[in-house]
Amino acid sequence: MLADPHSFFSADATSMNDSMDDVKQELQAFKSIRSAFMKWTLYILPWAILITIIFIIFNYPVNAGRIMYITGLLTAAMSLFAFQILMQKIPRTFKTIWDRKIVVECESVSSDTEQDSIGPDEFENRKNRDRLEMKYLEFIRNLEKLVNNPFQFLSGILFSLFVLTWQYSSKAEFLIAFIIGIMAWKMTITAIYVWKMRKYFCIEPQLGHADNCGGLSPLGELCLWNALIVTIPAIYLGSWIIISMITEPQTAHFIISAKYSELFFKLLFVPVFFAMVAFFLPLWSTHQLMLRWREKKQSQLDHLEQYIDTLECKILEEAHSMDKNECETIFRERELMEHVYKQNKMIPVWPFNVEIILKLLLSQSIPFFGIISQALNFIRRLP
Repeated sequence: MLADPHSFFSADATSMNDSMDDVKQELQAFKSIRSAFMKWTLYILPWAILITIIFIIFNYPVNAGRIMYITGLLTAAMSLFAFQILMQKIPRTFKTIWDRKIVVECESVSSDTEQDSIGPDEFENRKNRDRLEMKYLEFIRNLEKLVNNPFQFLSGILFSLFVLTWQYSSKAEFLIAFIIGIMAWKMTITAIYVWKMRKYFCIEPQLGHADNCGGLSPLGELCLWNALIVTIPAIYLGSWIIISMITEPQTAHFIISAKYSELFFKLLFVPVFFAMVAFFLPLWSTHQLMLRWREKKQSQLDHLEQYIDTLECKILEEAHSMDKNECETIFRERELMEHVYKQNKMIPVWPFNVEIILKLLLSQSIPFFGIISQALNFIRRLP
């Protein structure tokens, strides 16, 4: 029995803490795809493609041309599965960023209002937090609204028209192209809203967070999955280019791969380019915010460094006149300050860590080698 596909396109309620917080409730109800028909289609389609692949393998002779067709279908299925993961990550990412209290107002709003029951500072902080919550709610609602904008269907129609340029096409390929168009719309809107965070908010990353990027790794992972969806077709194209270089001449696999290698080489630059754009461009605005934050933290570290230097000078100049307890107290304080300085001197300025960037580079390895191998082949053929 098939699981409810709604779970693939909304926040996982069981993983979220029960709270009266409006932001958490909004993200629990977040739907990246509102249409029940579209949800079922996107849930069933990759499995239908896999079943089709199995049917072809067991009912038709598997030659080189058919293997190229089967791997193309497999590429489409894998992209759809990756898209499902991306849709799940959207609400989870923005919930995590909110829960970590990384999103802050860019300017503190002053107010003369005071209450007898709570101090003015506490009241002002609560008021600012409420204002920030309303702003974040509006941001999330606009994201959900635009992700589900009717223009997504126009995008699907435009993509399906490309099928008309193919020499051979089927109704199934028109449907797949239509779905890819809708996917492209939702992926683009997701990237735009990651980029637009700089317009609406400032950030206060967490020094010493375990992810080594200030607690902002969820944004990096979200953009990574956006890039991986585009990278999967690049892996398909790059793999067939590499096959033309490593197979024996005159074999069936060599002939079919060599026939399409020049076309695949030209097409390969498109997904590789868009994968890099899908990853780095949305995160660039967050990078700018983190640079601004680093300037503030660097100033604090500079003051800490000066204080450590003051303690060092005091130990050096007054060691002969200090008793043992006083000397040990100053020495322990200097060690503590030095430990704090060393722990925080590497201030992160990108919302991704080494693990995330390695995953991106690894995903691009096959497309990269495909480009290199085809370029070397072109150089060898030069007179």
